[in-house]
Amino acid sequence: MTATPTHLGPLLHGRIQQYANAVGQIYYHDTVTNTTSYAIPPSYADHPSDQWEEDKSKTWAQWRNKRTGRAVLINPNPPPPQTYLDDLNVQAGINTLTRVPESDEHLYRRPMMGILRFMFPSNEGYDVVQEAQGDISRSDFAVLKVLQRPGGSPNQYEIMHVESKPQKEPWGSTRDQLLDHLTGNGNDSGNCYGMVHIGLEVQFYRYNEYAFDSVSPKMHLVDDVASVIQWGAYVKSNPLRLV
Repeated sequence: MTATPTHLGPLLHGRIQQYANAVGQIYYHDTVTNTTSYAIPPSYADHPSDQWEEDKSKTWAQWRNKRTGRAVLINPNPPPPQTYLDDLNVQAGINTLTRVPESDEHLYRRPMMGILRFMFPSNEGYDVVQEAQGDISRSDFAVLKVLQRPGGSPNQYEIMHVESKPQKEPWGSTRDQLLDHLTGNGNDSGNCYGMVHIGLEVQFYRYNEYAFDSVSPKMHLVDDVASVIQWGAYVKSNPLRLV
């Protein structure tokens, strides 16, 4: 049975009513033409200068565009995230894994992408690349950083490789697989950091001057969020020689 849609209120002038379906998609019903569409009516599209206000008349979280009356169910101007758990995509991914811990590997990879991008943001010169699933010759994720010598061109260097596995995969063999990737990294020096991610636990490693060791304890992505972020900062503030 299809769930009853939730009425969110009218757009400006009242001709078009707004509804949310069972998964939160918003659609628009024109009461004059009796037509329905998921596309935002052209004259009601959002502008960067628009102001939004929380609609206190609702029993759920909803925000309203003060110019057009358009409703949204996720804060359009959220405060800056303090941890990766403030990222809605990371939240959703971890919620899925908490509900279904036997999920496949690709579902465990999804929130890890957001976690890595929070700790290694593009505005600091980092990029996070997810390699093809099933290609054991490459790590699951690579954290890259752009560097540029005086007068030269920008180049990317490998800062960290991540081996990501679902719950109950053996730690030892995953660590060995990470080491294989680290010994074959593309930096001239051969030095690179690493991370093992199994289920909801992670641990940071270092491959430096041909020596491989752990630099952090095992940590839980939710329970130890502050520690995970701290060790991500450690990797950034203690760079390894690249050439």
